[in-house]
Amino acid sequence: MRAFIVTLAGVICVAFLAYGYFYWKDKTKVSLNSTVVKSANIEPETKKTNIKGENENVNLKVLEYAENWPEEAQESFRLALENDEKYKIAIVGSQALGGKDGWADMLKKELEATYGENALSVVLYQYDDVKSDQFIQNGQMEEIADGEPDLVLFEPFTLNDNGKIAVKKNHENIETFMDAMEEANSSAVVILQPTHPVHKGPIYAGQVKSLKEFANDQDIPYLDHWSKWPDRMNDEIKDYLLEDQSASNEKGNELWYEYLREYFVAE
Repeated sequence: MRAFIVTLAGVICVAFLAYGYFYWKDKTKVSLNSTVVKSANIEPETKKTNIKGENENVNLKVLEYAENWPEEAQESFRLALENDEKYKIAIVGSQALGGKDGWADMLKKELEATYGENALSVVLYQYDDVKSDQFIQNGQMEEIADGEPDLVLFEPFTLNDNGKIAVKKNHENIETFMDAMEEANSSAVVILQPTHPVHKGPIYAGQVKSLKEFANDQDIPYLDHWSKWPDRMNDEIKDYLLEDQSASNEKGNELWYEYLREYFVAE
């Protein structure tokens, strides 16, 4: 009888130890799996947050370069960056843009290098020997509107219009162009700038003065790069222009470009 009781006690002891072992093993497995699941859930979220923070820092730095832009343009650029959309800039004008390696081409390269080609694109629209009436009537305006630019730097053919198109009509054509840009893109911003100065040219200088007054009256952003050129009454200005004064030469392109670079890329 005693031997039976000892044997039974041993069996019960072994069974109890076995139950305790398997219970502990099962609980340890559950705990380990929970830890793994938590780690798997937390790590991607942390990584995602870090990437988002890095992108926000990059966007803030890019926006700092644009601090001279009109407020409406800064805001639309910010929204484009937040939505990973490319901001579109159009540079529009006559042969005064300078063609290949002219100031407009130089500015395009600078903007895309500074802001990044994923953030913005710059398209040049140069129409040689075109007057503002022809620009409106011959379909060039529609070509630009089809691109739906967000910001337009516009040289409104003032020199080409000189002596051929009345100042008032030139201003009306500017308004027609701006309406077309707004219709294509409700948040589009147009910035005006005059064509380059020429030697003497009192009538043309008066047209440019009227353009500046028109821009101020209509609350249109206006970039007065003439302030950086030599006095038009001085022969020195010829050193910055082609012989026929239809466009600036290499020296003039550099001067014009530097003025615009300082505006479009704040330092």
